[in-house]
Amino acid sequence: MPELPEVETIRRTLELDLPGPRITSVSGRSIALRRPLDVNRLQPLLIGRQFLAPRRRGKFLLLDLEPPGSLLVHLGMTGRIQLVKASLPRRDHTHLVIHLNDGRQLRFVDPRRFGLVDWLDPGTEGRDPSLAKLGVEPLDPSLSRVLPPLLRSRRAPLKSLLLDQRLVAGIGNIYAAEALWRSGIHPRRSGNRTSLVRLRRLAEAVRSVLGEAIEKGGTTLRDFAGANGEMGFFAVQLSVYGRQGERCVNCGSTIRAEVIGGRTTAWCPRCQR
Repeated sequence: MPELPEVETIRRTLELDLPGPRITSVSGRSIALRRPLDVNRLQPLLIGRQFLAPRRRGKFLLLDLEPPGSLLVHLGMTGRIQLVKASLPRRDHTHLVIHLNDGRQLRFVDPRRFGLVDWLDPGTEGRDPSLAKLGVEPLDPSLSRVLPPLLRSRRAPLKSLLLDQRLVAGIGNIYAAEALWRSGIHPRRSGNRTSLVRLRRLAEAVRSVLGEAIEKGGTTLRDFAGANGEMGFFAVQLSVYGRQGERCVNCGSTIRAEVIGGRTTAWCPRCQR
């Protein structure tokens, strides 16, 4: 599933190329995604509107338009959003095509149908069920001050807490594992049994690993690609995620893995306590 760095990579790519064009038509098919995609409903809402700079909230994209309104986009497990020339052949599982007045199309592709595209009226963002309960933004400079008390007040394993979108928005399995390794904290250690000093170190590791991943264009493991089709290259820098059975790049110990909170979690038995 695309995590914050992958979504932020897409947002930054779209920010360069998307603002300005107007929507001339909308095509596709109504289909059951995370929420029902109703193309007939979207057509009158979108046609004639102009794209503004896109935003991100956690793992969600917000494509703002003028007159005011927004498209809420989530990529699910294997979704892609593409800004391409209209002449480019469409990929299989292209569910929505937004035609622009500059000869390009914004396409939403989702083979496994776990994503969503939905309309938000002005002023409704704070009430949307997907956005209303999201926690703090991990790229916010205040994270090292805000996040540690939230984690310290809970008894769950820190790995599970980092994945709780109600606490911190946008972190998934990859970057939670990497941040815990960088901060030297075992993923099963509970929040309320970890000092604030160590939790501040963890918050700083979260910001640093996310920032580096964004610089590399995210992590491509299977399906992820940016809006321009480019792959992410942070996978070559992963220290523990997906490396169980291999040697730790720091101490040489064998990386272990187990399931925590329903997710496979890798860690170093020597570096992480």
